[in-house]
Amino acid sequence: MYFLMTNDVESFSIPLNRLGPDTAREVYEVGLPRLLDVYAKTDIRCTFYFTGKMVEMVPEAVELVLDHGHEIGCHGYDHSPDRAFDLMDLDEQIRELKRAKDVTEGVSGRIYDFRAPPLRINEYTIRALEETRFTTDSSIA
Repeated sequence: MYFLMTNDVESFSIPLNRLGPDTAREVYEVGLPRLLDVYAKTDIRCTFYFTGKMVEMVPEAVELVLDHGHEIGCHGYDHSPDRAFDLMDLDEQIRELKRAKDVTEGVSGRIYDFRAPPLRINEYTIRALEETRFTTDSSIA
């Protein structure tokens, strides 16, 4: 059986309602190993969408996911609500995508997939993705 499975990887704590390096470290040390173990036991391969900030805080998280045979995608640079793509003009989106892509590709190698944080895009996003050479966008179902 085949299906699509994806994961967003960011430093946002739902219980604390904030972004932070402590959450990033906990995702790497606790959350990802548990999730990767389940996927390994069930022979599931996924795309993990990382924010650029998460990659900067814990680059070894990307390496861990790659070591388990999964694909890396881009979840923007910053998951803050005030940095949502539907609030940005074209130039801001291109800068944000380039920044996130540069940081992530520095660890993962070439990436092609994008998902907007928090799934919010506007009329400029498709053009920004083309400008930054992303080939897939899973922001909208």
